[in-house]
Parts: sequence; C-alpha cells; structure tokens
Amino acid sequence: MSWPVKAPFMIAYRDALTGSIDLQPYVDLQWKIKIWGIAFNGIVFKINHEAGADWWHAGLYTDKSQGTMPTTHELDVAYSYKEGFDEIINFLREHGMNAERWQSGWYWSKEEQGDNAVVMDMTCGQTEMIPKRIKNGYTRLVSHKIVQKPISVNYPLAYLHNGQLETSYDLIIPRLNELWGIQIGKGYFRLTEEPQKMLWADGMALAEKLCTDKIKYSLPRKEAFENVVKYRDAVNDALIKLEAYGIHTDLWLDKGFGYLTSSESGDYFATYLHEIIPKTRPCTCRLYAKNRGGMIVI
Repeated sequence: MSWPVKAPFMIAYRDALTGSIDLQPYVDLQWKIKIWGIAFNGIVFKINHEAGADWWHAGLYTDKSQGTMPTTHELDVAYSYKEGFDEIINFLREHGMNAERWQSGWYWSKEEQGDNAVVMDMTCGQTEMIPKRIKNGYTRLVSHKIVQKPISVNYPLAYLHNGQLETSYDLIIPRLNELWGIQIGKGYFRLTEEPQKMLWADGMALAEKLCTDKIKYSLPRKEAFENVVKYRDAVNDALIKLEAYGIHTDLWLDKGFGYLTSSESGDYFATYLHEIIPKTRPCTCRLYAKNRGGMIVI
C-alpha cells in the first residue's frame, strides 16, 4: 500500500465530474489520477504545461478546472516557489505520473498591450514584452475553482469537549487541540500510545485515574483489536493524513498486536492473537474510551 506523503505545499485534487479542486496537505498516490496541480498562496498551478503556441492559442487552453493563463503576479509567485514545485514534480514523476518541471524558458501571461504580451523567463524571473505571434513559449495553467470540502479521513474522530467525547466524521480544523481518538468498532482508540511500555497494573491504574462520571477509560479488551487488525492499512492511512495536518499520531506497526488488554486471568493477560503474557512484562499501552451515556455525534 502506498501511504500518503506530507507535502510542503497543498496538493490540488480535481473532481472528475465537476472539475472542482480540493486542496490537501499530502500526496496520496492511491488517488494520483486526481492530482491536477500544486498550490502556493491559494494559487493552483497545473502539474504539466502546454507548449508551442502563440498567445492567442495559449489563451484557448482550458479544462474542467477552468484553467487559464496566469497573470504576471501569479507567475512571480510561481518563480518564488519554483524549487519546491519542482521537488514535488520530481516525486510525482518517480511514481509514474505525467508531471513536468518548470522549463528554462519563458511563459505566457494573460497580460497584453496591443500586439504584444507579457512573458516571464522562468530562468531568472524577469518579465518582458514580446509579440503575440511568437510560438516558442510555454503556458502553465492556473485554476481558482477551489471548493472547501469537509475534511474526511474515512473514520469517525473523537473530540474531547466539556468532559465528553464527541464524534464527527470530519476533521474540524478549529478543534484540533480537542482531538483525542479515532473510532474503530464500538469505541475510541487514542491517537497515540503511551510514551513508554507499561506493566499491566500501571496501564489499568492510568485508565482508572482518567475515568470520569461521563467517560470510561480502559485498556481495550482483546476483541476490540479485531477491526484494527483487519483494517490496519486503512486505519494507518487515516492516521498519516491526520499527521499531515500537524496532529501527532502513532501508527499501528506491531504486527503481533502485543498491546496491553483488559482480558486477564490471574497473573496473565491475553493479546488479540491469544498470546498469554505475564502481567509483569512491560508492553505497549494504548488507551480505549467510551462515553458512559452513549455516543454523541456532532
């Protein structure tokens, strides 16, 4: 599975039907067919360019994303971020995409004066006027057809607010500091593990200490790991996308799933894979939680 990769700039994904563009802070190679461009300061530049047309024909280039010739200001922004743009382009090319770096030549702008138009030399960032009839320039389309879609990672998320866990299918940017966990099955797993491995008794004590009259924290029963094991790639995909938004998460990387559980008998506890482990052995602790009054959806 190709994991999403955090990008230094926003990546523009195009809806195939409407042409509208959605910006995300990561490259998702599973959806590379949708990648249309790269955005700087809200200006989206297409990942490839058109070549070999005079100014009039360059102005006819378009697509469903309503791409147009850029202004000189937009080209100036592109020149400022050219190095970062080309780094992302190189990454896309390495993964089989038809993407093109900025060429060492000049690009048409939509600005004109009589029989001449303004171009920018992407080698040095200088602008000049040249006749519109010249055909050896490049055109890099820009699009402003950006839509603000709800941000989803395909799993419900739990926000700790007013002493309760509130569930939302969307990532709510103003509430990132309240984000606590991700719903997998009937309850919420914390987005992160405890910093160090813990003894079973210490994990139970930590969960008990956090409990309130509204939320029950616990070590998960071994059965709670069923969907984590079954859909681990999809869960990790969601966590990586959250990371791209600046949220710290811990991926599920332990293939044995030797996490602390509340499934215990005497001096031992049982993992999801039915391994019997002494309670005196330090293991990874990832807390589990449920609202005592049931799920609250926002």
